[in-house]
Amino acid sequence: MRLVSLKGAEVPGLGSVELDHLPAGLVALVVPDGRLRRALHGVLAEEGGAGERTTSPAGADPALERIPDELAARLRTGRDLGELQSVADAGTRALAWVSGLDRVEAARARLGRLRGEAVPDGGPPESLLAHIRSLETAPLELQRLEEELRKLRGDDMEVAGDLEQATMNWLRERQDAETRLQAYRDRARELKAAIQRMEESAAETPCPTCGRPLLDHYDQVRETLGDEWEGVVQDGGWWRRRREQLELKPEALQEMERSLLHLHAEARQVEEKVQIARARRDDLEEATARLAAYLEAGAAPGAAAVSDGAARAVDDTLAELGRQVSEECRARLLDRAAAHLLHLTQGRLLGFRVTPTGRVDLVGPEVDLPHPPDEDAAAAQVALRLAAVELLREEVGSTDASLVVGDPFDRLDDAVKVRAAGLFAERLGAGLVQVLLVTRGEVVDRVPELFDGVLELRVEGDGAVFRPLGAGSGRIRLALG
Repeated sequence: MRLVSLKGAEVPGLGSVELDHLPAGLVALVVPDGRLRRALHGVLAEEGGAGERTTSPAGADPALERIPDELAARLRTGRDLGELQSVADAGTRALAWVSGLDRVEAARARLGRLRGEAVPDGGPPESLLAHIRSLETAPLELQRLEEELRKLRGDDMEVAGDLEQATMNWLRERQDAETRLQAYRDRARELKAAIQRMEESAAETPCPTCGRPLLDHYDQVRETLGDEWEGVVQDGGWWRRRREQLELKPEALQEMERSLLHLHAEARQVEEKVQIARARRDDLEEATARLAAYLEAGAAPGAAAVSDGAARAVDDTLAELGRQVSEECRARLLDRAAAHLLHLTQGRLLGFRVTPTGRVDLVGPEVDLPHPPDEDAAAAQVALRLAAVELLREEVGSTDASLVVGDPFDRLDDAVKVRAAGLFAERLGAGLVQVLLVTRGEVVDRVPELFDGVLELRVEGDGAVFRPLGAGSGRIRLALG
């Protein structure tokens, strides 16, 4: 949902703000003062005094609006998500909600209301419950297979890269051997021709250096040329054997090709298993929806009551299903965020790990980072929020995802800020329509070409106004009050 204009918003310390015609894409709002940045971000995050907003489209996607606790809006704006764990928890629950958790919790709520009440046939059909129980491992199995497939594809890419490099080295060596052999052959022919000319002219042969007849030096020069010719022939023989050795593809190269073919075959097999696991996961969600619909149908006159034992069994099944849906969604979220984090930190941070207590820790090259430095925690928050917004958009089929980024961005290292701006610009081409970046502005000076709009706060006389810079196309009016 792209913000087009904002009127009458009260920014503490600035007054009433009006923004007109904010462009799509990556837009920077440059505010040097940290307090004012936080206040402006709060307004953009719809924290009180939000003013009159014009968005495109006019409202948020209904599927996202149904997520509890305004999680979709909070992930989009960062409101009330100041810690890494809170971002991970919010993203997990929001994604799980649109992935089937809503139906599971609705079924559990309905079951709770029906305990002790009359329901059709005395309770849910045992065949449906048995079917759900037979499929309850599908989400975790799908997660395991997807992780295995990702590993195989990573190994495939690594071996393919090594094979390409090794092939280039082999071809380069073979070409080098061919070139050197040809050079030695040419030199041998030149020396042989020179020796033949000397033998024909004998002492009258001109010196190759000064051009005068060799006379008494003939034997010495003839011997020197003969020794050189023998050396060239000997060295040329070595390069001939070397070229013959390199004519056939090396065994190590052939072994790498066999490994790559084996990885291709393994990946195809796992891909087939993934498709089967996804079908079972979808079947599980459909069965759960049928159970929820059954429970929502309500009580039928004269039907038997649900026993506590039967109700507990159904509730346990639904609770386990909800847990598995959440775990699968958390794994998807952390996997996508890890890819962004790897890009932001150039491999210095590898991703995330979930502890047995459910805490999300950062993973470094050698150790976990339960208490990461502030700039690393900020990078992880940016990566998680971007991943959550993207996955929610993909899950519900929305086409109007956007992001508002404030304080975490300015806590990043300068190089990471540049990579983050580049990542935002790249992801705009993959589904996002707008990223509003409230920042001090150094990154705009470094990579102005990445921004579709830049608005800078400037103090003029007794007031302050926002002025569009060359990279921006928006216009903003500020009335101090």
